[in-house]
Amino acid sequence: MKKIETKLFISIFLFFFGAYIAYERGSNFSDGDSYSVINAFLSLLNRELYTPSRGAYGHPIPEVLIGLIAYNFGTRVSNIFCFILFYLSIIFFYKAFLKNNNNIYLFIILVLSNSYLFLENTNSIDYPIALFFLSLGFYFLKYQKFFLAYIFLGMTIACRANFLTFIYPTLIIFFFNELQNKKIKNMIISLLIVTIVGLLFYYPLFDLHNYSLNFLDLPFVKENDDRVGWYGGPSLQFSSLFPRFVYKIYLIVGIFSIFYLLALLIELIKKIQFKEIDNIILFFILFINIFVFYFMPTKILIINPFIIFSYIIIFKYLDPKKIYFLIFLNFAQWFIFYDIVEIKYKEKNICFAKEAVDYNFKLSIKKGLLIHHFTDDENMIECYSQFMGNYSDNFKKSIPLKLSK
Repeated sequence: MKKIETKLFISIFLFFFGAYIAYERGSNFSDGDSYSVINAFLSLLNRELYTPSRGAYGHPIPEVLIGLIAYNFGTRVSNIFCFILFYLSIIFFYKAFLKNNNNIYLFIILVLSNSYLFLENTNSIDYPIALFFLSLGFYFLKYQKFFLAYIFLGMTIACRANFLTFIYPTLIIFFFNELQNKKIKNMIISLLIVTIVGLLFYYPLFDLHNYSLNFLDLPFVKENDDRVGWYGGPSLQFSSLFPRFVYKIYLIVGIFSIFYLLALLIELIKKIQFKEIDNIILFFILFINIFVFYFMPTKILIINPFIIFSYIIIFKYLDPKKIYFLIFLNFAQWFIFYDIVEIKYKEKNICFAKEAVDYNFKLSIKKGLLIHHFTDDENMIECYSQFMGNYSDNFKKSIPLKLSK
């Protein structure tokens, strides 16, 4: 079998394997917000009242899409839907930033070899949907299909509002040469269309809060911005944020891969063309994503763009042999896992949010993340089902919610 055929086979296998995990997961989400995304749709359907999935705020497009699919076909199908969009986003990011490279199957394998990216995007959640629209926006932007680009970038904001921190600066960078020549028409049009499209989907949220911004619960905006638990995270103090931030970066980059990438860092820096527009966009997104993650190092999905765009840069400048070895190290984490920290949590009940209260440095060998996924006996369905009301029984069975009496 030729190399290209081998890579094609592996990329297709990973697609179907991810779809299988999404199906097998059903309502046993690893993301605690998945059930609330579905509930936002059910509230709109039954009470004609918009109830945001995150309490004060929500993400309209994923709430409708995921809720509609779960209602008609069950959470197994909504999980598969989200994974398919994540898979497609990898392809469109490749075509937007690596179009001169003819190794798309290897890039797909590289991204999916990261166990956290692979497993976390098999949930019914808004992050993979936002990534998909972002990838389409960048794809059409690069191929100068500007109107389509602006529409999809606006829809990205309607999927994850925090993605606007990527989109507006990207448009400014993209049109920077025109701005230098005092041509602002294209940039103004782009910002205007993106903003209108994004705000259009948030109309129910503004209506719910009497067209004010009181629902914004951001640090440094309200007086009590040092409170513990903002956005599910620790208090806004260096001693609380930094250890958690470093530890989670270490995990998602890869417990084996991170040392290999650090060894290649100098070589990579020497090869990168920092003045290239694509690279400026990529590095800005890397910076802003990791900055945001520093203040809310809770869900690994938040840092999806950082990992994917890091892989784009790595793929552009490292030779295939080094990419193969990186993939090997990523896959190793699927099967064997070592930990350097023993963390003590405030609550042992699996239905409660995990709040770390203490940690000790202690080396331990554990099951790899994939093996842990299939052998873990913790089932979160009972935790989530208590919030599903009349749909609880069918939610537990992962069958179409509409069949509920």
